[in-house]
Amino acid sequence: MKKLFFELTESLKFAFKSLKSNLLRTLLSLLGVSIGIFSIVAIYSAIDALNETVMSSMNKFGQNTLYITRFSFMGQSNVPRWKRKNFPFPNIDEYKFLQKNLSRQDVKAVTFRIFMPATKLTVPGGESVSGAELIADGAEFPNIQELDFASGRFFNKAEEQRAAPVVVLGADIKQALFGNAKAVGKTLRLYGKKLKVIGVLKKEGEGIGPSNDGRAFISSSFARTIVAPHKSFTAIIVAPKPSADVKKLTDKITILLRQKRKLKPGEINNFFINNINTVKEQVEKLTKVLRMGGGFLALFSLLIGAFGIANIMFVSVKERTNQIGIQKALGAKNSFILWQFLFESMFLSLIGGMFGILLVWGGTTLISHISDSIHIRLSMQNIVLGLFISSVIGIIAGLWPAWKAARLNPVEAIRTGM
Repeated sequence: MKKLFFELTESLKFAFKSLKSNLLRTLLSLLGVSIGIFSIVAIYSAIDALNETVMSSMNKFGQNTLYITRFSFMGQSNVPRWKRKNFPFPNIDEYKFLQKNLSRQDVKAVTFRIFMPATKLTVPGGESVSGAELIADGAEFPNIQELDFASGRFFNKAEEQRAAPVVVLGADIKQALFGNAKAVGKTLRLYGKKLKVIGVLKKEGEGIGPSNDGRAFISSSFARTIVAPHKSFTAIIVAPKPSADVKKLTDKITILLRQKRKLKPGEINNFFINNINTVKEQVEKLTKVLRMGGGFLALFSLLIGAFGIANIMFVSVKERTNQIGIQKALGAKNSFILWQFLFESMFLSLIGGMFGILLVWGGTTLISHISDSIHIRLSMQNIVLGLFISSVIGIIAGLWPAWKAARLNPVEAIRTGM
């Protein structure tokens, strides 16, 4: 063991000495690996950031949240398109029917949502906002999607039942209408009707997926006094409890809705029950495909780096043929020569890999500083992956030159330098 350790140590010293004596060539050799590792680590970091942002946005809607509407979120169905276009949107009676018949042992919340057309919100005698995204929902909505309030609250069940003219504002809408002034308690105008501001949400910031910053929330019951629900996109949202059997709950909803819509046995369902977790699974699958595709593209850069290192190692073997012959004549074993060149190749690749990772770190840090909406971080997993790949590339690129050097005949090797 001591002999092996001594052999490896001496090989390492020779490798370092060779790299230092040919500094310019060393830098040029590691450049290809640096670009390759930079490419693969940067691509993986960007994909991880994309996945994290999407999943974070979707996690706001809870686990296994069910959206009942007339179309499938995944866009896949055995039902012909012309039939799907004639499916009715859920209505308020169906919402009340489900609310009454679904067991609260399995269900955390049930709401009726109306996606209102973009509209204008006005402060009497003050500012106005055009194109505000107006969401009409039930009082149980905060039990489905977690909401952080800067001030005030969401409307309650009593306010929903009596169609109270109250509104909750997203951070951007509040800022546009009231600036830094207090908004809770103030009055707005919507479709000629007055609404009282009862809550303001904390700013979420830009990102992938829906943000509440540009939204205003009113109760679905109040919304029905200003716009006909059948002219808008509606959905019934059911949030199961963590302990609920989602499959059984989905089957129960299907039976109840078929009963309510008087569908006969053999008739297809004219509604879709979309599980938010299915969308998450599709996002995860897409992420895996992107990682594979990104890795495949970055592989070309790594191959260029590997060929560069292999070429330099062949040149190095040729230049040091005389030195190898002398070492072998003095008793150096083939394994000593092999390790010497393998170490040199591996360190070339590792240094290149570390430089590539350093570039990624600098890029992610810069992006984080100049952008509030893009958050890319260099994870330890990607760092380890980059270093592992660069080590493997170094070993593969240096194996044939090192084996060739180890197999040199000492007498013929010494002659080449005479």
